[in-house]
Amino acid sequence: MNRITRPHPRPWASRRLICLSFAGGGTVGFRPWAQQLPVDIELRALCYPGRESRFGDQVAGGWQGLVDDCATALQNEVRAPYVLYGHSMGALVAFETARALQARGVEGPESLVLSGHIAPQHWTGTRAAALATASDEELASWLEATGGAPRAVLADPDLRSLAVDLLRLDMTVYSTYRFDRGERLRVPIHLLVGEAESSPLHEGWAELTDGPYSQAVLPGGHFFTPRVWGTLPRHMPLLASDATAGLAG
Repeated sequence: MNRITRPHPRPWASRRLICLSFAGGGTVGFRPWAQQLPVDIELRALCYPGRESRFGDQVAGGWQGLVDDCATALQNEVRAPYVLYGHSMGALVAFETARALQARGVEGPESLVLSGHIAPQHWTGTRAAALATASDEELASWLEATGGAPRAVLADPDLRSLAVDLLRLDMTVYSTYRFDRGERLRVPIHLLVGEAESSPLHEGWAELTDGPYSQAVLPGGHFFTPRVWGTLPRHMPLLASDATAGLAG
């Protein structure tokens, strides 16, 4: 069982960027980022149960099960300092996973980079619940409208069916999330927001950590623009003091 993938191993790396996917996604979408990172940072991606290398594993039955799975994977399989990144649903997973590790009293991420999600205290889950019960056609249209799946996937009936089924499963889990203010994090949070969906509801992330908070608004919508998404690590200043120094390839 490979819970954490390493698309471009860098055994010499001093730090890791570990990515958590949006609903319906997987680790594959992060692979092109490996060459965007400074040479001393290795890209890894955490695979949720029920897909890709974990296709035979039982899908998480609820939100807490998903968070526990991610926290255990990080606790057991990652040793070097790391930054935890999550987009959309993955932003909530990253945040709650960091809180779970902090509650366990074990070393967690040195910082969080989050994107595509309002602060959790403002999130109701209504949209996720509606998508969880939507028709296949509605889910496919949503994937196309948001850029949540490549056009080639949506054009292939078998791949489209798989993408829709996976999205429905994730939205079902996603809709069960309920925010509990609990203990504040003690690590920095950096938020990336597409200008088309920027709102005051994003600013609530600052209330959830005792560490530094920063926010950047980038071109585009939920997935930014294709160009921005393709080079998103360059907009993650918490990865290094100079995000443009020593870029690989």
